[in-house]
Parts: sequence; C-alpha cells; structure tokens
Amino acid sequence: MWGSFLLVGGVIFAQANPGVPAGELAARVGQLVRQLDAPQLNERSAAEEELIRLGPAVLPLLPQTGEASREAELRLTRVRLRLQQAQAAASLQPSRVTLHGEAMPLAKILAAIQEQTGNKVVDGRPRSAVPLADAKLKVDFDKTSFWPALDRVLDQAGLTVYPFGEERAAHIVPAGAGEAARSGRASYSGPFRFEATSVVAQRDLRHPGNRAVTLELEVAWEPRLSPIAFQQRLADLKAMDDRGEPLAVRSPQAELEVPISPGPIAKVLPIPLTLPPREVHTIARLQGTLQALVPGKPETFRFEDLAKAKNAQKRIAGATVVLEQVRKREKGWEVQILVRFDRTQGALASHRNWILGNPALLEGPRGKRISPASFPQTTQRDASEVGVAFLFDAAGPLEDYAFVYQTPTAIFSVPVAFELKDIPLP
Repeated sequence: MWGSFLLVGGVIFAQANPGVPAGELAARVGQLVRQLDAPQLNERSAAEEELIRLGPAVLPLLPQTGEASREAELRLTRVRLRLQQAQAAASLQPSRVTLHGEAMPLAKILAAIQEQTGNKVVDGRPRSAVPLADAKLKVDFDKTSFWPALDRVLDQAGLTVYPFGEERAAHIVPAGAGEAARSGRASYSGPFRFEATSVVAQRDLRHPGNRAVTLELEVAWEPRLSPIAFQQRLADLKAMDDRGEPLAVRSPQAELEVPISPGPIAKVLPIPLTLPPREVHTIARLQGTLQALVPGKPETFRFEDLAKAKNAQKRIAGATVVLEQVRKREKGWEVQILVRFDRTQGALASHRNWILGNPALLEGPRGKRISPASFPQTTQRDASEVGVAFLFDAAGPLEDYAFVYQTPTAIFSVPVAFELKDIPLP
C-alpha cells in the first residue's frame, strides 16, 4: 500500500504512494488521531508511531493545535516534529532530470529542467544575445541530479550561472573567455554544488614561519531550497597534498559561521590552510562536512478580531506566535508579534535575519491582501524567540482585518559531506 521509504534518525519513514486515494489516507490519519486518545497507553503509542511511519504526506491532514486533548496535543507535536525532520532531510535529496534529445532547443531544455526540478532558471544574458531557442543541443539525462545536468547543458552552450542575483534562481549568463568547464571543476553532494574558485598563498617576509593558503570554496544550492546558514567546524576539514602528506588547517578550533540572505543561491567559504613546500603543486584532496541550517515546513498563523487581540497566541508543532498588540500609527497600523521556537539550532542568532523574510499580511474586506509598507523591525531577540514589528498602510476600522503570518515551526541542522580533488596551488 505504501511506496518509497526514507531513513531519518534511525526511523524508517514511508512516503505515501501517489496512487493511494487522498480520501483513504485522510480517513486513516483521522482514525489514528482519534486513537491518540484511546484508553490504553499501548494503543495511543501505536497510533503515534504509525502516524510517524506514514511520512510527511500526512502533515496537512493533522488537526490544528487546540483541537485535541492535552495528551493528544503532546503526541501530535512529537509527530509533527519527526515528520518535519523527515521532510527537511528529504528536501536535501537532489532533484532529478530525465530528458533525451539529439537537437533540442536550449530554451526547451532549460524549461524542462525547471519544470522537473522546481528550480527556477532565469535568462540573465544581455537582450542582444542570441535567443536560447536558436541553440540546439544533445541531451541524455536519466534521473540525473540537477547540478550535473545543468552544468553539462551550460558547458555545451558556452554559458554559466551567476548565483548572486537578487532573485532566488539560477541566472544564466555567458561564460568568460577561457573559462574552464563547469562540469570539470565542481563536486556535487545532494542538492549542493562545491567549487574551489581561488587559492591565495601568502608569506610573511618579516616572520618566515608565517605561511598561509586561503582557499575560497563556493557552495551553491538548488534554488528551490532556502537554507538559513552554514556552519563549518575547521576541525572537520581534512586536506592532503600531492605527496600524500596532510595539509594542516589553520585555527582548527575555529568555526566558520555563514548566514544566508534571500536571493543568492551560493556562498563563499574561506578555508585557511598552511602553505606547503614549493615542490607541492596541488591540494590533492579536500574533505569536509558542513552543517546546513534548514527550515521545516512553513505553517500559517491567522489572528482575527484584532481590536481585542492583545497577547493572543497560537501554537503549531514547535512554534508559538504571540500577537502582542496592534497600535494605530499616523498611517495605518503597527502589528507587533513574538515568535517562539522549541528548537532553533542557533538560527535566531543576532547576525541571522532570515526570520524578517517570513511572509506577513493584513487580510481586509473581500479577501484584499495588504503587504507591509516597510521592512519589518526586530523589537527583541534571544536564543529561542524574536519580536517583530510590521507597519501596514491600511485604512478603515481594525475590525475589518485579520493578520496572517507564516513561519517554519522548527529548524534542523543537517550535515553535508563534500570532497574536492586536484586543486592547483599558485
């Protein structure tokens, strides 16, 4: 009855087979939710375990917080957390491309890659460039990961990706004169692409013993993803030169903290190494594991009757949103909320402002949606909660509006292993 399986944290999660009727799955979930209130402890525990085994497909079928008994709520919170963890892990599997053609227009190829993977691809070339439809390429992909497939296509067309645009997409631009092939210089790990982009060697002439190499490592991810930050413990890096000798990492006790802002789909990590003797020409191997902070599934928090909603709170899974107050301003209304998480993995540190990009709006008469008039501001922050204020340019009585806010309800730290080989030294 159930299809593919996913192993996360030692638990096997079954992902619902697309062929299973939605009504059948919904009925089974409803039965198990009711069983969470069964008289016998073993029945309640069995229902919780089966909901987890059914996999992330059941998340939208679970009741909202406040619709079950206290014990059932606790069990549902655990179920949501485990399923969101599975969902986050599943999102870090690479998207796949299956496409075959002898002389397929490039525009059609890129459109198919975008459709099959959910990764937005944007033509960032000058308007005077030859239309993408005019280029005819040969493609032969059978469940090929997104980045290797895109790299092979762009290499044929003499193009590359600019990953630092304001829009979260793979921006296609012309490759530079003499630029090496993308496929030959990259390493892939799930939905991530690793590339050594530069190596700088430095000698301190006053202190000959101070010798260093800094390797710039570009980490790109599929545009469909929204990682919050990367963490790289330098002690988790291992490097070896072309003689088979280890290349020491400088400051191995340190940790690189790389916050990620909306828009770009890549970040550059500076990797500090010691400078090897002159007879060494390459870093033969660089291995590491970075931690990616990944948000769980976003949930929607809706507050009505705003004129009376002071310190009103709603909880879904591992997140609580408190509508502290709504104040009249010279133009419109200021909405102040507090967002609290059961687990953050350090995602609310002061240098990480991802939460300010969470969607928020006022919903007015006849479903009219009003976005904030300015960028939201933080009012307080600590390790587990953050206060945010939104200003809305909205006319009319407050009773006409509802406040709608979206946020992930949990943050997960996911390890991403990588390896690069034969990096030339200057």
